[in-house]
Amino acid sequence: MSGRVLLTTGAVCGALALLGACSFGTASDDSAPPPDQSVSQPPPVGSVEHPRPVECVDGRTAGIGSPLATGTAPDAGKSSAGAAPTSGGPRSPGSPSSGTPSAPGTPAHRPADDVRVGPLLWQGLGTLESGDQHAHGTQNSGGWHYRLSARLEADTVVTVTIGAEQRARAGLEYGGGYGNTPAPAVTFHSCTAAATSFSGGFFVAGDGRACVPVDVKVGDAPVQHVVISFFNGRCRA
Repeated sequence: MSGRVLLTTGAVCGALALLGACSFGTASDDSAPPPDQSVSQPPPVGSVEHPRPVECVDGRTAGIGSPLATGTAPDAGKSSAGAAPTSGGPRSPGSPSSGTPSAPGTPAHRPADDVRVGPLLWQGLGTLESGDQHAHGTQNSGGWHYRLSARLEADTVVTVTIGAEQRARAGLEYGGGYGNTPAPAVTFHSCTAAATSFSGGFFVAGDGRACVPVDVKVGDAPVQHVVISFFNGRCRA
């Protein structure tokens, strides 16, 4: 009789063991420590914490040892508030250029329309305050893509970050090796012995009109702030 009871009990416990109801005197897994939550994944490339690297090999050099000439006119440094910035500081986009706009990809370059922040120069950025969007960009279902060459003096590292208030709809499209997805931050690495020009540009979602704040950090220097108008009129600095 007792053997039958033990057999029945063993059978029941064996079946319930599959559900974790019987431990047969072993320690329960309930006391096992939880997974280590302190180990986190590194931030993705192209995030603010890990800006997308745009290396020397991604650009074109302007000649060994040649300086990055701006050719900026004396009055081209006026900011959106009408005051001239200090030498070497950022220049807010100025008034639109005169003349007939060129087709996208082949803009007529006027040095007075360039915007410079330290060793970084955006050619034609000052023309985007107003005018014909189609002369400076292309549109798809997501928004507008503005082609803007970024030029750096030799042997410099510059990080460009879209301001937090516009990251939801604006991004940087430099570094083609990572695809066409706009990034909130990129770090340019110019070639050691030559000024370097990087193709790419900005993306602005929707109608493509916005005042986009941009932070520019040159090496370990303090961040400089620029507000770029993408066909949104005069923007506050």
